[in-house]
Amino acid sequence: MRNLILTSIFVISTSISFAQHTAQDFLSGDEIVWYGLDFSKAKFVGSFDQGAGAAPVNGYDLKTKYMPGWNMLIVNESAKYDLKRTFKKTSVFNDISIVEKINSKIDDDKIMSYNDYKFDDADKTINSIINGYAVGEKKQGIGVVFIVESFNKGQQQGTVYVTIFDIKTKKVLITEKIIGKAGGIGMRNYWAKSIFNVMIQVEKTFYKQWKKNNGN
Repeated sequence: MRNLILTSIFVISTSISFAQHTAQDFLSGDEIVWYGLDFSKAKFVGSFDQGAGAAPVNGYDLKTKYMPGWNMLIVNESAKYDLKRTFKKTSVFNDISIVEKINSKIDDDKIMSYNDYKFDDADKTINSIINGYAVGEKKQGIGVVFIVESFNKGQQQGTVYVTIFDIKTKKVLITEKIIGKAGGIGMRNYWAKSIFNVMIQVEKTFYKQWKKNNGN
């Protein structure tokens, strides 16, 4: 009898440890883990500057100043960039150090272009990015990351894959390509507006579609 009880406990423990989150868990749950803006496969298309050609920005500036700045803006100005409201949650845990480290290793000589750009195989690219994430502060739960495809100056827009994934298994649960219109004064604010507009679209449109598509 004692062996049977031990076996039962082992089976239960094993099933819990290998439990996978689903899209429905994300939609019905109260907490997400925010990983930030991932620029590891992004391109910046066109000339980037502070406005009217003043203070041109190069790849090194984008990597060392603006990428960290955009990520911290979302964390520091959470009243405006309201992830709770966007994703209908009561709790958001910020765990952006993983993505910040990845962004810091980008080859800044290769991130700028004058040609339109998109991922050759978006699903493959996104899965590869998520699978490459190291373990952060939260070892399980629902992760949310914005994988940036491009900031396009000529089109005045940012293209982002809003991606929800299971942290433990690194399984992608939902990914949605969303284009946000840029705008505002100054380099930081101009492109932050595109991220803000992506968040608005999630809140107003895409979250409802996700619930409909997943039987909620």
